[in-house]
Amino acid sequence: LPNTASKPSPVFGSPEPDADQHRHALMAACEMQSIAARISERRSKSGAVACSLGIGLHSGHVLHGFIGGAEMLEFTVIGEAVNLASRFCSTAPPGGILLSPQVFQHVFQDVRAEPVVVETKNEGKLNAYRVVELKHSA
Repeated sequence: LPNTASKPSPVFGSPEPDADQHRHALMAACEMQSIAARISERRSKSGAVACSLGIGLHSGHVLHGFIGGAEMLEFTVIGEAVNLASRFCSTAPPGGILLSPQVFQHVFQDVRAEPVVVETKNEGKLNAYRVVELKHSA
């Protein structure tokens, strides 16, 4: 998820190690899309503005820890992997989930996905996988 000031992005495998972090992130992303679609459908039926979100998943090494002081202390992650995760998020289509190759190599057995190339402002073209569907074994 995009890292915004009001909503921190979920981090899997930090601060506690998680051997299945890639699959857990994928399952969370699928559940988020399912919930967002139901909420959007309800809003549309009531005449309210509907919206959708794009989700991007990436993994890599990060520096993690607490930043701040006595007034406000929060857990955060920084590093190149965080920046790339943000790029995958910002290029994910509304209602879609994009996986970086680093995530896809861990969850390919759980999804049907198609390879895509996304254009980013700073990094240029990045290879990704657009999730088409979650396999039942996941």
